[in-house]
Amino acid sequence: MAGKNFDVVILGATGFTGRQAVRAMRRQGAGVRWAVAGRNVQAMHALVTQDKTRRGAAKPGVLLADTTDAESLATLASQARVLLNLAGPYALTGEAVVQACIAHGTHYLDLTGETFWVRELIERQHAAAREARVKIIPSAGYEVLPFDLATLWIADAMRARHRAACRAVRIVVSFTGRRMTSLSDAASGGTVASMRMLLERDRTDSLRNMACLLPPERAAEAAAVARRNAIEWAPRHDRELGCVTAPTVPAPFINPPMVLRTWALMSDETLFTPDFRYHEGTHMGSLVGAPRLLPAAATLALQYAAAASLAAPLAGLGATVSGPLEFQRRAIQKLIERFAPRPGEGPSEAALDETGYAFDIFATGAGGQKLRARMDADGHAGYRSTPEMAVAVANGLALGTLGHTPHFGIVTPASGLGLEAVAALEPAGVRFSLA
Repeated sequence: MAGKNFDVVILGATGFTGRQAVRAMRRQGAGVRWAVAGRNVQAMHALVTQDKTRRGAAKPGVLLADTTDAESLATLASQARVLLNLAGPYALTGEAVVQACIAHGTHYLDLTGETFWVRELIERQHAAAREARVKIIPSAGYEVLPFDLATLWIADAMRARHRAACRAVRIVVSFTGRRMTSLSDAASGGTVASMRMLLERDRTDSLRNMACLLPPERAAEAAAVARRNAIEWAPRHDRELGCVTAPTVPAPFINPPMVLRTWALMSDETLFTPDFRYHEGTHMGSLVGAPRLLPAAATLALQYAAAASLAAPLAGLGATVSGPLEFQRRAIQKLIERFAPRPGEGPSEAALDETGYAFDIFATGAGGQKLRARMDADGHAGYRSTPEMAVAVANGLALGTLGHTPHFGIVTPASGLGLEAVAALEPAGVRFSLA
């Protein structure tokens, strides 16, 4: 990657998440040569010339780029060591960006939740990216990055503490701080655009089959892996946490396929057993609260009700996308059009700063050994923490402090970045600790 003009280029910087990524780069980008890229040069100049850049930091560049123009993308990729692509939805133009990165030896990260597109990307581009020794890392935000890293990290801790491989990992997500009160506080227009892509283009079983991203050489065990890691839609009582759990929000079918791809790519039986299982859920007490005068049984009943109301539409979305009935797709699309925020919109600044999230992480070893850990993160999961984390790992990959793993091609955050990424996330407000 010698001769590149920039260490990191942020493509799609004028969108809602892109603006947050620029903010993150101003905080974290000391010593990083960076630029923004997109079609609206005037808007990008206005964005980067705001008087918020750290004193002594390099002035960011502004690059014209059009995701529908192959020549434009080639010029863009030739100038970057790492390209952070925030110009979703990715099923429309993402592959062209990836192809340009492969051709010019540029590492790539994005924030996609479009698992069917990642599946297509693996089929069409993995071999070329691996041959070029390029790391193409989809889903490097709240989905999938912290879940994937937490799984690798606690498996490594299990090996170090108990000298045992990890047989199962369970992550329960809690949301902390200010409660969200509107749809725009929970999702941006970019997230909604990804949902539209699922409904318009996904004709696969990717929302139901958690083994859908396994490498071809693991095909013989894919059915067993899928059964072992099927999403648990029914609410359940978690005795260790004293709460009801439900499927993760906003989408329980994004993280597991990528975590299982990490397990398959690493193929390290000192870290994971051959029958490894991954499960995640949402701590419903963190969403519905616990009124002071309400008895414990009533509080749990409230959590069960909320969990059921959350699980039903998520299960319905999975069934709709995986099913053949077009009228179901159209019905959900109409609901999205009516109630969802538009592209470029997102949570309020108060919601971004005053919310956070945490993981309770449970691991079981090959011999039944137990290990518990915690991850705490500052800021709104999708639109403050996500750009902070994405910028942190993009900078580390560009500067050579991350990415020392032997895995190239269409890889996962954990397999592509390595355990060093855990420490690299501290400037992004993400902290891991063993119980």
